[in-house]
Amino acid sequence: MAADSHSSESDGDHEADTISLTASVLDYPTLFNRRYHRYKEGSYPFPNDEQEQHRMNNQYAIIKAAQSGRLFFSPIEDAHVVTNVLDVGTGTGAWAIELADHDIFPNAKITGIDLSPIQPEEVPENVFFEVQDCSDPSWERPLASFDLIYTRCLLGALQDYAKYLITARKYLKPGQGWIECCELMPEPLCDDNTITPQWTFAIWEKWMDHGSKQAGRPMRVAHNIKQWMIDAGYVDVHEVVGKIPIGSWPANKTLKEIGKAWADLISDSLASASYKTMSEVLNWERNNIELFLADTRHSLKNRKVHAYHKIISVYGRRPSPEEEKNRGWMAPPPPPRSGR
Repeated sequence: MAADSHSSESDGDHEADTISLTASVLDYPTLFNRRYHRYKEGSYPFPNDEQEQHRMNNQYAIIKAAQSGRLFFSPIEDAHVVTNVLDVGTGTGAWAIELADHDIFPNAKITGIDLSPIQPEEVPENVFFEVQDCSDPSWERPLASFDLIYTRCLLGALQDYAKYLITARKYLKPGQGWIECCELMPEPLCDDNTITPQWTFAIWEKWMDHGSKQAGRPMRVAHNIKQWMIDAGYVDVHEVVGKIPIGSWPANKTLKEIGKAWADLISDSLASASYKTMSEVLNWERNNIELFLADTRHSLKNRKVHAYHKIISVYGRRPSPEEEKNRGWMAPPPPPRSGR
């Protein structure tokens, strides 16, 4: 479902980039029988077909389980005063819909934006989905209007994550608006030296890291977000770091189940994660890609490797004008408007 563009006053005079669905938006390109977004084609390296939507929903569920069921960490004191929430890169809309289903913010309008209109049509009455690119310098929305801006797993989707944080800041309510970024650190880690240089999954991740940098949309960003947020002028910035096991190696039953589900998810999604980067950026032939991915899937079954991913949530608040004055910090000037 896509909503019409907002008609209220925004921070720019040019045409809104929030667009209603048209035949051109739904004219999806394909690669190796996988379907990709048309709007701002090439901005996001992963597919948007039903198989990918299933992966997104599974990923959402596993990350939520790894974070003890938390939907967000931002310390919003009074949920009843929250009137406007933005879910950036909403994907299937799972987070926005669950936020509404649980009545977390009973008086809030919850808007999810994405490059692909793949969200369900039947949603809670306070949930809306729109096609929009968060990397645009203007979001064509009322300034200082959001209580919470949330993102999850935008790695590899943005050319400049720090710039996104600067842009988002002006749309938060001064003194009370929070931004939260939940990102996976894709490099596999371990605490016992069981990851060897020959472990194919680690080799795969290094190739993907190299390819994402070549494409100008880096994937290893999670560890920098806290500092980027501070540099963008946010206050009360905090980082919550968790671990997701890769495989069923943990002794703890809950972690074992999470780890098995996570390794299965990675194995099932290797193709969708790899095709565009390896074929169009690294220039690999499809046959070589498939052989390498088969070896990578096999490596994920090795229980002797005690690997995990870090999942990092960073949240911060937009300071009030008085706080900015006391800190001697001024926001950067807005970009010049283009003439008509």
